[in-house]
Formats: sequence, structure tokens, C-alpha cells
Amino acid sequence: METGLQYLMLRKTEINSMKEPSIIISDDGFTYCNSNIYSFIELDDVELSKGKSFENWIKKYSIDKNVQLVIANNPGLFVPQAIFDQNLINEYYEKFDNKEQSDSIHSDTSSNLINSIVYKVSSSINYVKKNYLVNSTLIHYQTLIYNYLVLENKNNNKKKLFINIQKNAFDIFLFFGEQLQLVNRFPINGPDSFLYFLYFIVEKNELKENEFSICFLGKYLIHEEYYKGARLFHDKIVFVLSDIQDKKNSSTPFLIDLHANYFRNS
Repeated sequence: METGLQYLMLRKTEINSMKEPSIIISDDGFTYCNSNIYSFIELDDVELSKGKSFENWIKKYSIDKNVQLVIANNPGLFVPQAIFDQNLINEYYEKFDNKEQSDSIHSDTSSNLINSIVYKVSSSINYVKKNYLVNSTLIHYQTLIYNYLVLENKNNNKKKLFINIQKNAFDIFLFFGEQLQLVNRFPINGPDSFLYFLYFIVEKNELKENEFSICFLGKYLIHEEYYKGARLFHDKIVFVLSDIQDKKNSSTPFLIDLHANYFRNS
């Protein structure tokens, strides 16, 4: 059975509240978006520090220095707020993932005040912030997705495995009712590696076929092969947005849709 989650459709009042532009920073570049448009520019670290492409892109779209920067090129570490210590964020992250000496470590607090999300920001992104977007703020993309799922998962009493597919990775958010059980990010290079990790997650967490739903965040033509693969071994599949959205030029399509629906309300 395959359905669309109608209660997660974009609300007009939320779209109208999206008045500020945002930049999503992914593995392969930057996506500028507001409530009306999105534009992607592919840049590497050398171009950011020495080239004019980014500066010209900012000028072309009149991007304000107060823009919010969404860090979407590395995973975040979820630490329960009850035991979180801001003074230990470097120690938390060093046990979680690799960190360059030039990286800076930051943290967000979830909207329900239950989790802190710790993440790294590269020197090249800090360079952009300092030289072009001096008043910009930082937030991790998994914070945004988690905040959204907390809001939309209220009164849920079922097991749901939410999946966000990006270009080279996918995120999972496993909820038992309203409680988050697991967050993780896995690298992928196509449908086969996606299915391998998906099957591993299901087996590792002892999820029985008829007792949970796979909830894809968005429904996009570029991910159709992933959906087909999931249908081979699971019947209860739903989509956050029931209409297929064609965003061929975006490596993080759901974040763009999430921006329109929720971003500035977090």
C-alpha cells in the first residue's frame, strides 16, 4: 500500500511567513532559496576563497547578509539536552566524526528542548560567512528536519521510519510514536547501496514488516529508483508530499520544500 501524507502538505500560512532568503550548503555547492525561487551554484573550496563566482551569485540574487546558512554537508550528533554541556561540544564531536583542525564546532537546540545537535562547519564556509554574509546565522539541516517531524508527529502512536534522500547520502529518523529512537546518515552511490543500508536498519532495529511505515520525505523523479527498490520488500510506504516534484538541479530537494513549509517558523 502506498499513500501520500496529506497532513504534511504545504500550508499557505506557512509559505507566506517565509520572507527571508536562505542558503543550503550541500556537498556539491550552495542553493539559495526563499518562498518563491531556488537557485543552485556549484563551487569548491578553491573557488570560494579565490574566485568571484560566489560573490557574483550573491549580487545576482541580491542575497542579504542576514541570510540563514543551512549546514547540510555533514551529519549532526544528537545529544540529549538533559546531559548536554556546551563546553564539551568539541569533545562530543571528536568521538562522533572526523574533524579538521580548521573546522569550528557548533550546536543547535531542538524546538522541543529535548536534544542538542552538534555539528562542524568547515573553514571555507566560515570564510564565506566572514567575508560575504557577515550577519548570517547557522543551523544544521537535521535540526530543521527533526523539528518539523516533531511538530507533524504529534499524537502518533505508530512506528515510522522517515527517510530523506540526498545526492550522496540519506538520513533516517526512526520514531516509535512521538519518541525519536534513532537518527543517522549513510553514504550512498545509488539504489543498491541505499537498499543495503535500509535493510540493515530494519534488521538492526527489529522492525517487523506490518508494524512500521517507511515515510519518504518528498517524492521526486530523481529518486524513483530508490522508491522502486523499497517497494520490493516493504508494503507500507507513504510520502510526505504526495505529488512528484521535479527538482533535477538540487542535491537536497526536500530541504527546499521544507524551507517553503517550515524553515522560518523554527
